[in-house]
Amino acid sequence: MVLNMSWQLAVVVLVPVIAGVQLDKKLDTSYITFVGLAIAFIGAALVMWHTMQVANRLPVPKLTETQKRAIQKQYEEDDADV
Repeated sequence: MVLNMSWQLAVVVLVPVIAGVQLDKKLDTSYITFVGLAIAFIGAALVMWHTMQVANRLPVPKLTETQKRAIQKQYEEDDADV
């Protein structure tokens, strides 16, 4: 899931920014890059929101009582070490 989000963020951020820079060069302007940055920001937020929605739908494993006790014991040992 992390790799999927990584390449999506790369595309969503790089494409509008690079396109804005290239259009600014071609049209001899200086504001289209900022429009590209705004689009990139919105796109990145949407990618992260979508990834969180997918992650929230994943099943949570149920622990047995033995596993819960083992985890609790480990926490207590870690706290005692500090």
